[in-house]
Amino acid sequence: PFLPFVYFFFAVGSWVKAIFEAMVAVPLWALAHLRIDGDGLPGDAASNGYFLILEIFIRPILSVVGLVAAISIFSTQVRVLNLIWDMVTANVAGFSDSDIFATLIGNDVMFKGTPLDQFFYTIIYTIVCYMLAVSSFKLIDKIPDNILRWAGSGVSSFGDIDQDHVESLNRYVATGGMT
Repeated sequence: PFLPFVYFFFAVGSWVKAIFEAMVAVPLWALAHLRIDGDGLPGDAASNGYFLILEIFIRPILSVVGLVAAISIFSTQVRVLNLIWDMVTANVAGFSDSDIFATLIGNDVMFKGTPLDQFFYTIIYTIVCYMLAVSSFKLIDKIPDNILRWAGSGVSSFGDIDQDHVESLNRYVATGGMT
């Protein structure tokens, strides 16, 4: 539950940064309207500003859409992982022909493993779930950052050039743990 909060918190932070970027850049954008050498009223110099204003208005909505999409994708992935995890751990050591026959008649005691094996499978399961969560909850940032490409805009805001905050947080925690 903490990972979606962190991603959503940083998405709100990048939206606030985009608002402050717009407050500083609006006078420059107004000056860009003085050049009218392109097609239409705003011209080529000022057209990207409209996409940035559009991004400011739709970023909160797209962050919520990204949150809902990330939660649904993550829950589906974990449900499928839960369904196949027993089969994965049973197949780790491989099968021989007699093992398959023993499984067909219901003698699968040999595939349970030792408690130490189960402990390490649990650690691997946790790592896989964490990787699924990180890849899913990146949608909270990625959907608002990349949605203007669908409108044909080549403009990028501060949110587009930021690094992934959760990955840098993980790197800092790992570095602190090593020291």
